[in-house]
Amino acid sequence: MKQIAVAALLEHESGLELQAVSGQSGLGRMVKSIDVNRPGLALAGFYKNFAFDRIQVFGRGEFAYIEECGGSKQKEIATTFFDFSMPGLVMTHGNQPPECFVRMSESSSIPILTTKQSTHNFIMQFHHFMVEELAPATSVHGVLVEVFGVGILLVGHSGIGKSETALELVERGHRLVADDAVNVRCVAGTDLYGQASELLQYHMEIRGLGIINVKDLFGVGAIRGRKRIELIAELEDWNPDKEYERLGLEDEMTEILGVSVPRITIPVRPGRNVPVLVETAAMNHRSKKMGYHAARVLSDRLREQMEKKKYTSGTQS
Repeated sequence: MKQIAVAALLEHESGLELQAVSGQSGLGRMVKSIDVNRPGLALAGFYKNFAFDRIQVFGRGEFAYIEECGGSKQKEIATTFFDFSMPGLVMTHGNQPPECFVRMSESSSIPILTTKQSTHNFIMQFHHFMVEELAPATSVHGVLVEVFGVGILLVGHSGIGKSETALELVERGHRLVADDAVNVRCVAGTDLYGQASELLQYHMEIRGLGIINVKDLFGVGAIRGRKRIELIAELEDWNPDKEYERLGLEDEMTEILGVSVPRITIPVRPGRNVPVLVETAAMNHRSKKMGYHAARVLSDRLREQMEKKKYTSGTQS
């Protein structure tokens, strides 16, 4: 089961805005759940089914309650509350924990974090962050590009021309996401998102030219940090003995991290404009998503014509 350390929440740059107030020795505690717990009932003394294994979030209601208790009652709440092995506690709206909570946090090595965000915004940001971090992940050899808004993963053996095809697509106004190694995450069990590693981001390897930086050469409009993978285009050497798809009535699928993705095979040989074929595949994929499947429409028309001819010939006889 995937899990992350509480310290990773502090390092998150895009929205949590957390600061450690106490219990820093416990920043190595692991967070396993994408959900948080609002411990209102627990603070009131009802600990049955207490979800202590989650990050505990103190909003304005929880904070107001412990402030109102004060004195010995507040210490009693803190002592009982920190008896549970929680990954950590977050106080929203910039609220600071009472001194007895700080002492119990230090003695139990359970970190208390604060954020200026509202409770609602923090929970949304936390959930989004955890879904991303705990999502199943893998690395795929290929090139990910965005063509007419469609995320297309180009795959095929080394030297088939994936990077050159992607370079031509970038020159035609499309965008590069990742070259050579595509880091893929499965989000919510249904969507695959690909991106480059920090080391290789914006770079491409072109045989004969070496390493180029697409962002520097073509501008920021030529790159994208992350994109959903909607179509896989496999490039392979033309094999005259192989029967390639001519109609496209049935969609072929490839499975990555348990998610099925439509796949097309593009045979490569001199004279074939592969970038144009990829562009056409992207537009055709968009058309299918909008409910228009050209091959099936044509097939239905041919079937109707054949039935009409059969009916006409039967009538005449």
